[in-house]
Amino acid sequence: MDDLRLEDRARIGDLTVAYAYAVDSRDWATFEGLFTPDAVIDYRSAGGISGLPADVAAWMPDALGLFIWTLHSMSTSRITFTGPDTATGDVHVVARHGLTWEGAEETLDVVGVYHDGYVRTAAGWRFAARREQTLSVTGGAFADLLRSSLG
Repeated sequence: MDDLRLEDRARIGDLTVAYAYAVDSRDWATFEGLFTPDAVIDYRSAGGISGLPADVAAWMPDALGLFIWTLHSMSTSRITFTGPDTATGDVHVVARHGLTWEGAEETLDVVGVYHDGYVRTAAGWRFAARREQTLSVTGGAFADLLRSSLG
């Protein structure tokens, strides 16, 4: 593997970490800027929406409004270059969410895989697509409610 591909892998890794920090700090302008304007973000497997970055960034404050804090941990990534400036990848995620539900403090854990498309732009690597595949939802009473709504 040449030095350019190693650097590309590192920059794509930085992109996925920037995503986690943008969500956890609720910095929706930064969140939106990590995607190309025409990217499709699909959170339907976790009960969310699918849409363009501007639409999802506008939806996120209400969607995460119930949570006191969130902590997204990205790990185990796989990147496949499909062209000089394009790639696909999969990233494992554990997303912890702190909340108060029915008077009790709870931690909701969502475990899944992000299936991504990446593209090199003038501003650097950006998401061209992101689809969440939710594998597990655990926690207290709120997690039970969420699981039942997801089927």
